Amino acid sequence: MTDAGVFPFKTDRAATERARLLRQIADVLDLPLTAFTHPPATETGEEAASDECAAVIKAFSRIRDPKMREFCLKMLESFAERG
Repeated sequence: MTDAGVFPFKTDRAATERARLLRQIADVLDLPLTAFTHPPATETGEEAASDECAAVIKAFSRIRDPKMREFCLKMLESFAERG
């Protein structure tokens, strides 16, 4: 599966790495890649907005303690299971 034309990056090594990492994040979050590149058509309030997802990722990436990251991930997963 390709996403040609989705990334406005130049074809340099750093851009390729950014695209690869963004794809991995989208896969882990079970989101389409367009969730990061195009705003959603409508916000119902029931699903997380892309800016909320980005804020969670940004905060999570700043946690240096592996045990704390694991705790946070388990907490988020338990919240997701509750709906």
